[in-house]
Amino acid sequence: MKNHTNKKIVLAVCIGSSVLWEGNAVASADTAQAYNFDDIVVTASRLSEKIADTPADVYIITAKNIADRHYQSVSEALDNAPGVMVKQGGFGGSDQHVFINGDDRVVIMVDGRRLNLDKGTSGRSGFDISLLPAPDFIEKIEIVKGIGSSLYGSDAAAGVINIITKSGAADKITLDANTGSWGTHNYSASVSGKKNKTGYFVTLAKSSQDYVKYKNAKTGDNEKWPSSANDTQSATVKLDQEIGKDDMLTFYFSHLFKNGRKPYQSPESMYGYAPNDWGTDLANDVSLKYTWNKNKENSGFLQIYKNYYAGNFVSGGVHSEYDEKKEGIDFQQNIALNERHQMVTGLEWRQSSVNSPAMYDGREGNINNKAAFLQDTWKIDNSWSITAGARYDKHNYFGDKTTLHAAINKKFNADNRAYFSWGQVFNAPQANDMFYYSPGGYGYGSYTGNPNLKPEEGNVYTVGYDSQINAKTGAGMSVFYSDIKNAIDWAPVDADNTLGDWKVSNVDRLKKRGLTIYLNRKIDSNWSADFNYTYIKSEKSESGSAYERDGNIPANQYKLGLKYNKDKWDAEIYGRGASGAAESKYVDSKWLTIDLAAQYKLNSNVNLYAKIYNLTNAAYAESGGITDGSYNYPMPGRSFLLGMQYSF
Repeated sequence: MKNHTNKKIVLAVCIGSSVLWEGNAVASADTAQAYNFDDIVVTASRLSEKIADTPADVYIITAKNIADRHYQSVSEALDNAPGVMVKQGGFGGSDQHVFINGDDRVVIMVDGRRLNLDKGTSGRSGFDISLLPAPDFIEKIEIVKGIGSSLYGSDAAAGVINIITKSGAADKITLDANTGSWGTHNYSASVSGKKNKTGYFVTLAKSSQDYVKYKNAKTGDNEKWPSSANDTQSATVKLDQEIGKDDMLTFYFSHLFKNGRKPYQSPESMYGYAPNDWGTDLANDVSLKYTWNKNKENSGFLQIYKNYYAGNFVSGGVHSEYDEKKEGIDFQQNIALNERHQMVTGLEWRQSSVNSPAMYDGREGNINNKAAFLQDTWKIDNSWSITAGARYDKHNYFGDKTTLHAAINKKFNADNRAYFSWGQVFNAPQANDMFYYSPGGYGYGSYTGNPNLKPEEGNVYTVGYDSQINAKTGAGMSVFYSDIKNAIDWAPVDADNTLGDWKVSNVDRLKKRGLTIYLNRKIDSNWSADFNYTYIKSEKSESGSAYERDGNIPANQYKLGLKYNKDKWDAEIYGRGASGAAESKYVDSKWLTIDLAAQYKLNSNVNLYAKIYNLTNAAYAESGGITDGSYNYPMPGRSFLLGMQYSF
């Protein structure tokens, strides 16, 4: 098995290298910009620097990407990024979790403020990304793949996603409305501007859907998911007040409320279809941030924030409530020792109160973590840079821990660079891991948390190479490897699972390795295309046992986009596929979906657009699980949207 895997990796490297040097790559114009070496990224090192100087695998989704494709959610934008997969379990756009390189230990942030719930969610993810702000509010999304624990703490073993929001500038009002399949209606409005030294950006959004249809993988029939209506409202406010020449005070508030049916499994599921299941999700976040010397090398900030999340879920007549109240303080100071030597240091404090009367057996989970970090970057000359960092965490349940990080970046010339990074993992168990309690009954087994868990620890390595081969062609590759001890997962209480009882446990070891290759090319003045491929091998080993592959992660992921732009027209067709999925988890080991987006600029103020999702009406699932030849968690079938955007 090992030799077979190594051959696949070597073959992929050879193919990528051959294409890289032959210069036959293809890519879209706006995707190509994501690999522009001159683009600025702040997330990878907490410093504002060019991608060419950043020792990490970085991908950027810009406001232009979002506007041209009229993304309806952050998850839709992330799903097109190399090495990124959004898994959706259940109906209604809920329970969405992002995986980077096959791992959902990902920190999610808005403007550098951590959103991950200490309560936890499904898997190792700490946040349901369906709760993120509306795309209209986003300036760009920075995706940093690879270890980020030394800078951002636990949950960053696979990477960091930082959503940077827009600030008010010129006075502008934008209205957007669309309608489409299954009684779908989406409305949004944004108002922005700047008066003297005060900038503002406000958004409102509402979406609703009457039902969903999916293609039954067993019968091939298009079936309606009954009792599946849902409704979402959201609002965001951002106020920036300039103080003097270089200081800024920023107020941020976001609100989201989801209400609807939640029949998580399909009618074919072995767990039984519950059409009367329903629930609500409420997320309110507020922060106040003071930034000094914002355009200088010795900039810094102090931020205080409060996040509140509450959920209600009714299943089988049983009502479950849960909420998390979080408050925190972040401090950061950048220190420019000289033109080649930059340091960043900071302090973090957060505490959460997690309450779930039904699921925590009357207990309340209180989590407190204090942290300090220091990172030093040396530019040895114009081509070499070395970064080293350390983070100290003090967790109220799991004590003290120091994690280290090191990276090297080498620029061969203005268009070619290579990088290597290594970091240590320290991921404390979540509240659900420790306190969850469901006694079972009525034919179902029990589910029990474990307060005696050990934190996850390990190492993550990433090595990569990027090249702008010529003015039209870019290509690159990154290889990753992670080895985590004491990995946390649900495991049967008895070896053969005859009782059906499950308990949160430390798996002995979890290993992931693979690579991502991207190619992009501007074909001519109107046409461009991009392609990326990711190979992932995820394995786990319980104490004393051999390694077994994780069947929930497809081994191969493919993404291919072809874009056309001329005069008033923008259009793109985008395919996402997977192969090598375990047939014990998926009906078919491979699938392909195709989306289409087109936009016509009627004039400088009005855009007309259309979107088609799953054009081929494929039967597929992003989350594994099958019953009698059908998916437990099928994804929606073919659907469309027609819309108009008006700005003035």
